[in-house]
Amino acid sequence: MKDVSQGLLLFSLSILAMIAYFWALFLAPRDIIFLDRTILEWALIIPVLIFVYLFLFVVAWIGWTMATTPPPLPVSGKGEKSKEESEAEENENG
Repeated sequence: MKDVSQGLLLFSLSILAMIAYFWALFLAPRDIIFLDRTILEWALIIPVLIFVYLFLFVVAWIGWTMATTPPPLPVSGKGEKSKEESEAEENENG
């Protein structure tokens, strides 16, 4: 029952957010100013800012992971000769 109620809560909040966003884009009064911007401008600025920051966070996370991950250890296969064995064979043959 917990999953069902959480799902209904997410669904309801999503619908309310869509309605609020539609209102902010198309129906909000143009004379309300907050920090020298209208509600319409804030409705465009905030999502763009969030998406840009999320993208840059993912890029930074990838960069950090690449910078802090140690290089892989060399793997010598069963059929491969090591460098020392190859040099020893060359010295014996030639």
